[in-house]
Amino acid sequence: MNKRKDPPLKKDLVYAMKNDDSDYIINESYFYKTEPYYIIVKNENDGVRTIPASSEVLDAYIVPICLEKAKLAGIPVWDWVISYQYVSVPAIIYGLNYFSTPSNYFVVSDIMEARKVVKHVTNHGKYPFCYQKIGNSSTVTKCVSIFGQTTKSNERFSALVCKIYEVFRLPLVEVILANDGSDFRLSSLAPVKYSQLSKEEIELLQNLMDTKVKLFE
Repeated sequence: MNKRKDPPLKKDLVYAMKNDDSDYIINESYFYKTEPYYIIVKNENDGVRTIPASSEVLDAYIVPICLEKAKLAGIPVWDWVISYQYVSVPAIIYGLNYFSTPSNYFVVSDIMEARKVVKHVTNHGKYPFCYQKIGNSSTVTKCVSIFGQTTKSNERFSALVCKIYEVFRLPLVEVILANDGSDFRLSSLAPVKYSQLSKEEIELLQNLMDTKVKLFE
C-alpha cells in the first residue's frame, strides 16, 4: 500500500476545513485586516459558522487582552503591565504599536538591556509597551498548537495547550509560555509560519486537514 503524500503547505495560502456545521480557517496568521481575517468576517456576514470567530482573532494577538481573556477562563497567565518607560527586570517585553507582533518578544535580565529594548519597541517613546515580570530562574518556551494538540510529550503542557484552544479556537498558533519553576503560565499567542513547523507538526496538521474542502488563493 502506498503511503499518502500530502502537497506541501504553501506560504500565505489560506485553507478552509469543513467539519460538522463549521468552517475552520487555517492560516499562518490571523491578524486584523489580513486575508484570513476578511474571509472570517465574510463568512460571518453570510451566516456561516466560522472558527475562529473574528472576535477571537482580535483578542488573541493583543497580549494584555489575550492574557485577561485566558485568566477569566482559568488559564494560568503572567501578570502584565503597560508602560512607556519603566520596566522591572527580569521581564518579557512586547511591543504594542500597530506593527508589532507577539512573535517579537524580548527576555531582558538587566536594566541597561531593558532600556535598549524599550527604546526599540516604543520607537523612542512614541508607543506603549507591555511587560511581564518573571523570576530570575524563569524559562521561556514555545510550542505550536494545532487544533489544540501539540507534539510535546509533557502532559501538563499538552493540557494547557488544549485549554487555550478551547478559549481562542485558533487552529494554528504558537503558544509562548514561561515556567516559574513550578508550572507553566501563558505569556502570549503568536502567528506561526508553515516553514517553521517540524516534520511531526506538518504531519499532524495535514492529518487533521484530510477533510479540507476549499483553498483560497
